[in-house]
Amino acid sequence: MEVRMARFLLSGKTKSEGLKMLVKYIIKVFLYLILAVMTLIRWLLKIPMMLGNILLYFLSIIFILTGVLSYGFALESARECGRMIIIGMAFGAIPDFVPFLGKSLETLVAKLLSMTNE
Repeated sequence: MEVRMARFLLSGKTKSEGLKMLVKYIIKVFLYLILAVMTLIRWLLKIPMMLGNILLYFLSIIFILTGVLSYGFALESARECGRMIIIGMAFGAIPDFVPFLGKSLETLVAKLLSMTNE
């Protein structure tokens, strides 16, 4: 009787461990799919992002030069020139900030993958 009870309890333990392993593998596959999709999206958007960065830097230079030259030649008020310069700096900061968001998402997925490997 005790042997049957021990076998029954042992079989339940292995079933729960097997279920945990199955859930862990499903989560791993799901996270690997997310990582693959994010990599594919990054590859597909690399050229348009580079072109967009060039455009934003160009707009930044135009705004800053317009603000400085307008102030220098007294074509606009100091307030308007300051706004132009600030907008130019914002346009210049956008291409540097967007890749940071992408890298932080990749780091998050990598940390989730490392958590499932433990």
